[in-house]
Amino acid sequence: MFKFLIIAPYRGLKDLLEDMAEELPYEIHAEVGDLQQGLTIAKAAEQQKYDVIISRGGTAKLIRQHVRIPVIEIAVNGYDILRSLTFLKEYPGKVGIIGFPNIVNGVDTIAELLDMQVMKFVIHHEDQAASAVQQAKEQGVSLVIGDVITVATSENYGLKAILITSGREAILEVLERAKETVLSRLEKHQEMAFIKQLLNTMGQGVIGVHADGSIQFYNQTAAEIFGVSAEQAVRMKWGDFLTQAQISLEADRGEEFVQVVVGKAHYNKGLLIYGKPMADGGMNYTIYRKEDIRLLQQQFRRAEEDRFSPPASQFQHFVKTDFIKASYMDRAEQWSELADPIVIVGESGTGKRSLAEAMHNRSGYHKGPFVVLYADLTPSDQLGRLLFGSDSGESDENALVLRAEAGTLYIHNIEYVPLPSQRRLAAMLQASNRRGEGAYSFTPPFRLIVSTSDDLEEKVRANEFDRQLFTLLQPHMIHMPPLRSFIEDLDHLVFWYLAEMNRSLGKQVLGIKPDVMKLLKSYHWPGNMLELKRVLKVLIESSDGSFVTMQQAEPILASIFERPAPEGALRQLVGKDRTLEEIERDIIRIVLEQEGFNQSTTAKRLGINRTTLWRKLNQE
Repeated sequence: MFKFLIIAPYRGLKDLLEDMAEELPYEIHAEVGDLQQGLTIAKAAEQQKYDVIISRGGTAKLIRQHVRIPVIEIAVNGYDILRSLTFLKEYPGKVGIIGFPNIVNGVDTIAELLDMQVMKFVIHHEDQAASAVQQAKEQGVSLVIGDVITVATSENYGLKAILITSGREAILEVLERAKETVLSRLEKHQEMAFIKQLLNTMGQGVIGVHADGSIQFYNQTAAEIFGVSAEQAVRMKWGDFLTQAQISLEADRGEEFVQVVVGKAHYNKGLLIYGKPMADGGMNYTIYRKEDIRLLQQQFRRAEEDRFSPPASQFQHFVKTDFIKASYMDRAEQWSELADPIVIVGESGTGKRSLAEAMHNRSGYHKGPFVVLYADLTPSDQLGRLLFGSDSGESDENALVLRAEAGTLYIHNIEYVPLPSQRRLAAMLQASNRRGEGAYSFTPPFRLIVSTSDDLEEKVRANEFDRQLFTLLQPHMIHMPPLRSFIEDLDHLVFWYLAEMNRSLGKQVLGIKPDVMKLLKSYHWPGNMLELKRVLKVLIESSDGSFVTMQQAEPILASIFERPAPEGALRQLVGKDRTLEEIERDIIRIVLEQEGFNQSTTAKRLGINRTTLWRKLNQE
């Protein structure tokens, strides 16, 4: 059982701990003492084998400077401040908070939620408490909240004072941190033995050399490679070891690694040594045999594939309203385990690729690569060669169907794949089906997931899509609805996206004001979820408060949402000195935004083919 000493700077904290003691799985002893008195108690406790000392504020900081036992500070958290401010909500006079940054920071948000005015006075040392109290008094503060030092100082100046007390939440949190500290210390005692055991199980040789040239570590694989035992090696200098092991080295010093090539006696073994400098001036050498190098090459090829299209999305990343679950999410999760091909249907921006990634990561193919083909962005005369390789019939390792082996091939906008390639893909899937056992067995070399924004059945009737491929895809068709069809769920979507973006952007936006939300719901969202996330990101990045207000949002939304062109807009677009190329580029950009960044519909609206649009976009 862990043994903790808690030095409480005020009596109430000790009483709370004693009330909680019976329910806690620790041996806890509590004493009351502030600053020097607390330090005296801590020094006397060093001989009593406590695992951790716990205290608060300045007392904890003082004890930490003078004892060897780990000291954990009870943090003043939001619950503690909220509890104190709620108690003072109806107080008629001016309220001020005085304390260290960890106490004062964050009070603005809590005060805003409680609709209170609280003046802040930050101190960085307890000696500054008196001047802070005097400053607060001069500014009309009649009641101060703070820690023990602040309260005592305020009362000496004739001000009312309330102590910010630590609640059960803070006690449980600090005890958990104390437990983690003890566990960490116990782990460190075992760390060296574990590291040695781990390195001895490695398939590569490992040699650790101290800055003075002595060998500090030498694993079992190194002994097998060089014929020098670990007992011999750790008593040798590195130079003497090289001589005895008959190794000559050629060092190529780079920015991070020192590459060492084994020569002469060991050259034919196919060995390669990499040396990496350590912070203390020593070196860590890793010895690779021929078979190790071959395995690394295989892993490198796999990493290269993931570099192009890492499938990051998981089902737990999606916001799942009742409508979304019923429309497609439940079905997508169920079908993830199947080997059968899947078709995802939805407008641009609905998240078709993200859903495909999640299905891949849930499937039996998740350890394999996730290979992506954007058919709508690839010239049609190149699609067949990209999918199946050269027309010569020879094996082409760059063909997507080979790169996707044991993984997933995702084709975005399958309708743009030419009919001959569609038929070849269907034949490949049918061949996999015939090789299986039983009527419903399906064991293809890869998992096929495709997406489309079109009506494939209509395209089949118009002889624009292969009927056999459609027959294979149709049984597992997932329809992702446009955002406008479940706009009433926008509040729920925004809530979760705000939480996600606050974390990624380092913001603390609590919500969006109702009038802004009403405006968001009035928009038709042609770009669907993708456009919603983009708009929310701009709003959050631009917000400097706890809520997105109409005053902040209106100019941003006016520039994003489609608005009637002001008088003279055409003249401004054309200008006096602008070239046709510049005017064309702006027109393409405007139409692309209006079409929700869907390049297919943009090309159709502009009256040009996809290849021409693709070329113009890449010329910008």
